[in-house]
Amino acid sequence: MTRMGIDIDEAKVNRNEFGLWLGWTLATAVGMLLGFLPSLLLINVLDLQWSRVIIPLLAGFLIGLAQWAVLRNYLVNSHDWILAGGTSWAVGYAIGLFLINTLSGTALGGLIGFALFGAIVAAVQWPILRREIPHISSWIIANMLGWTAGFYLSQACLTLFFSNVPAINPVVSTAFISVVTGLVAGAITGLALVWIVRKPEIAAVAP
Repeated sequence: MTRMGIDIDEAKVNRNEFGLWLGWTLATAVGMLLGFLPSLLLINVLDLQWSRVIIPLLAGFLIGLAQWAVLRNYLVNSHDWILAGGTSWAVGYAIGLFLINTLSGTALGGLIGFALFGAIVAAVQWPILRREIPHISSWIIANMLGWTAGFYLSQACLTLFFSNVPAINPVVSTAFISVVTGLVAGAITGLALVWIVRKPEIAAVAP
């Protein structure tokens, strides 16, 4: 059975590393924005349980699509990334949200939930990137740092820029948090991706 995976053209990346990083960062932010704004409507028309399934799937697909639009300029084959992005986001968001809700009374619980979110996203994406990433640990660490920092910085920035957070229009707060989270997470994981591509390619060999 053929395993899915992508092959990055290192020569193209070397010619425009900043372009890949910037495109990846902006694509992640745009995907977050387009993925989570519709959640305001879906929450009102769907049961809570269905919302926790459909919203991550929608956000995951749109983030994966946005990242693919950037990656396709540097890859030999990138169509599988959309599926991986949607799957990892759906699984990671659902499990992370469950843990956060379960342990919401403690700061440690929230931190573990966000870190787990990033770890699961990376773990599900890694089979697609395995040709370029010799060890999964580097991608997991980047995603854990990126998404955890993104979530916390978005909350901090929301408090900093808006004096009365509870009174903010839900559309504004959702858009703000989505964009800031996407920018921070995209910037960190984008740096990791560029750094990883600089290393010699290691072909994946089936056991």
